[in-house]
Amino acid sequence: MITLSVDDQQEVTNLMKKMLTKIDPNGTHLTAANMDEAFALLSDKVQIIFLDIEMPGLSGIEAADILQKRYKKLNVVFVTGHPEYSFPAHSVHPSGFLAKPVDEQDILRELKHLRYPIEEQKSQLRVRCSPFAVFVGDKLLGFKSDRTMELFAYLVYRNGAICTNGELLGVLWEGNADKNGRLRQLTMDMRDCLREIGAEDIIIKKYGKIGINTNLIEIEGDKTKIAEEFNWI
Repeated sequence: MITLSVDDQQEVTNLMKKMLTKIDPNGTHLTAANMDEAFALLSDKVQIIFLDIEMPGLSGIEAADILQKRYKKLNVVFVTGHPEYSFPAHSVHPSGFLAKPVDEQDILRELKHLRYPIEEQKSQLRVRCSPFAVFVGDKLLGFKSDRTMELFAYLVYRNGAICTNGELLGVLWEGNADKNGRLRQLTMDMRDCLREIGAEDIIIKKYGKIGINTNLIEIEGDKTKIAEEFNWI
């Protein structure tokens, strides 16, 4: 999901972003210190705005009235340390109301009762563990080589863990460091293949490390069977 937290206290927006990232690590969680910044960040893609009520300039209640006219499917959730604002806040029919200090359970509660529910993102890929195969819908996805398929299979088997190049060299070539260039090529091939179907964001690449976001993959079957099929154990 895409959220925007607006509060003139930076410690509040930092905490909101931290909690929202924990709740939805694959989402985009923006922050703003005032409504000028918020209007610059807002678009039809933003699904929820967590809005402080008492702010310099435009108040949260005044802002909500404007926002709901511009963005018909935007969930406005008020966040305030002043419970006396709860009655006037309901005059603009928000999607929720959070009292400071906010904790993770408070946010989860409001997310369950949004006026415009957030649709879950459907998996872009389906993986069958045994025999190992990758599908886009009902169509089999073919990687450039068997080794590329094995690399992707190992990342699935590791269930989202970030793997070092050394670990992958050990699995694919018994630790042969001379295969570093080949590993880079396999990684490029895998990313190119996924990019062609718009699924490159499945790959998590860091310097000298790589993993996959298993939240974007539908996995069927027992992952231990993958290790047996490729003789890793």
